[in-house]
Amino acid sequence: MSSQRRASVERNGTMKKALIVIGVVVVAALACFVACNMVNNEPVAKKPVLYLYPQEERHLTVTLDLEGSLDTVYPAPDSQQATERGTQASWMVTAAPDGTLTDRAGRTYPSLFWDAYMPLPEPDSGFVVAREDAVSFLEGKLAQLGLNDREAADFITYWAPRIRAHEYTFVSFDASSYAQQVTYSFADEAGNQVVPDTFIRVFMTMHKAEASTVVTPQNFAPTPTRSGFTVVEWGGTEQ
Repeated sequence: MSSQRRASVERNGTMKKALIVIGVVVVAALACFVACNMVNNEPVAKKPVLYLYPQEERHLTVTLDLEGSLDTVYPAPDSQQATERGTQASWMVTAAPDGTLTDRAGRTYPSLFWDAYMPLPEPDSGFVVAREDAVSFLEGKLAQLGLNDREAADFITYWAPRIRAHEYTFVSFDASSYAQQVTYSFADEAGNQVVPDTFIRVFMTMHKAEASTVVTPQNFAPTPTRSGFTVVEWGGTEQ
């Protein structure tokens, strides 16, 4: 075999080996991508937001404890740590009666926001909502659940487009499982526990449905009356 032909064979062999190596790397990367997504294949608690309405301006530390892992948080918490239960995060804010929150750097916010990966089972009762009824449905139900006009507007502008993405959508406001996995505590400047006089929590579960989908209608408790130090939270998940 001539030296030229031998060099050509060697080059072809080297190229084949390189292609094999590249193929192995690509397959490994895809396997890693799939595995990582399977690990995080838990429902996402989307856009829980927390409003604080003290009767007079006061400095508060708000602590969130949840069974899950935080994803996006705003404003950034002053502290965050992993716990046996999941995750704990705390914010130090000055809360005004109108709901304005001011952090230690002097920036203001209307609420505290976070989302997280956490196990969330599907509720047993709810409603099937047609696309054209999404806004009026939410206006009525949120008023029953105790949200004021501002809070309901924040909720509707985020969630109505997601409901309207389907011709029919299953919607439930059963927050029982969520409330067991997500808890809050509040403390004053001296570290003394502060218990809200009124705590309203609204959590919605939704997923695509059909006109023929049969569900057990959900019943609501009487609309809560706001008094004293009031805390309001709303959020939801798409399943």
